[in-house]
Amino acid sequence: MARFAILFIFLLLFSSCDHSNAPQLVDVGQSEKPSLPSEDGSPPTMEKMIENSRKEKDRILKLSPNSPIPKEERANFPGLNYFPVNLQKYRLDAKLEPYANNEKVKIVTSKGEQDEYIKYGALKFTFDGVDCSLDVFKSTAPDVDAKRLFIPFKDTTSGKETYGAGRYLELEETTNKLYTIDFNLAYNPYCAYNADFSCPIPPAQNTLKVAIKAGEKNYHQ
Repeated sequence: MARFAILFIFLLLFSSCDHSNAPQLVDVGQSEKPSLPSEDGSPPTMEKMIENSRKEKDRILKLSPNSPIPKEERANFPGLNYFPVNLQKYRLDAKLEPYANNEKVKIVTSKGEQDEYIKYGALKFTFDGVDCSLDVFKSTAPDVDAKRLFIPFKDTTSGKETYGAGRYLELEETTNKLYTIDFNLAYNPYCAYNADFSCPIPPAQNTLKVAIKAGEKNYHQ
């Protein structure tokens, strides 16, 4: 469980758009860190952990000199917009079906560039009675952890309640190929805040035909 907490804080505070060229945020002083969940992972504790991490991310986005929030907006930055945490509905069991050939593919970015990834496998899960599948990618950039799985996606909220170009999830690779997807952790790429960034756009096959009303909403409501 401590391992989950460390990964969670890393994803929420230091995730970027393009994994090779987007700057990481720099912490700006001491703050109260999110408390670890209890040993049984009880929902109230985990919910509080997510809420605290959202507050910490807002603090860093507002104060860090490397924040993707435009400088002219930081002084009055009110924080990001989120759906309420809902662990019961949006925290799901999933199984990864690896692809055999580890094909290298190009994903188009918001600036029309192409970033290289390994098409690693398909993450299978069921949501609201609908069988879903999301392709999972690994970055080929040398400075990215080889166990870091990248899942760009869109759903029926994209372009409405959530960022039109899609959102991201990340997971740490497991040996048994079993995962827990927590859409409460879905976050926007940096280009949702600032057009100067180049961010991978989810490929067509990663468009879900369901509404994922969890995680980060549109930056500008």
